[in-house]
Amino acid sequence: MKPSRYNDLASTVLFTKRNRRIKVLRHHGDLKLYGMGRSAAVFRIKNENRVIKVFYPAFEKTAIEEKQNYEKLNGNPYYPTIYEAGINYLVMDFIEGKTFFECLAEGIPLKPHYIEQVDNGLQFAKAAGLNPSDIHLHNLILTKEDEVRIIDVARFSQEKKCTQWDDLKIGYTRYYQRPFFPKKIPKWVMYSVSKFYRLYKYLAIKRGKE
Repeated sequence: MKPSRYNDLASTVLFTKRNRRIKVLRHHGDLKLYGMGRSAAVFRIKNENRVIKVFYPAFEKTAIEEKQNYEKLNGNPYYPTIYEAGINYLVMDFIEGKTFFECLAEGIPLKPHYIEQVDNGLQFAKAAGLNPSDIHLHNLILTKEDEVRIIDVARFSQEKKCTQWDDLKIGYTRYYQRPFFPKKIPKWVMYSVSKFYRLYKYLAIKRGKE
């Protein structure tokens, strides 16, 4: 089978590790770096309304899991469509908008019906046999059409119960919706809260094993 153009583009991406962090060393001129996560880098493809997600060398298994999960979600409007997958990459819709994290940092109000849309998307995933996990402010996108999209579904196939989205909703209802609660939150505050939350969950799990 002849390699596709997307496969050729993915093969040009080279990563390097500096100070324990992954960096993009080089990539094809038709690719524009859009963002980097824990397991992959995302590039906008020139002249196309698509992105290519190229996984770091140690995360090829994650690429397979995410492909399988997206296939189960195929046709649902809350998730991007997958057009092609390779051993270390996925090609999917480019979703233009802002993450919930960016909305909070810029003071864009997160309305109740956005939370309802996330719930609807996660319910669809559950009905498809998946276990929605690792839902955080960076993988929820508010589009220009005022609609919510959910990305990064690799961990939707894990078996353990994840309460992260439920915990976020508690914070939203208990604090964010109060009239005098600030709608613009500095990034350093959100990063600090995230670190504290991860530490809290780690200690809770550790106590549960003892």
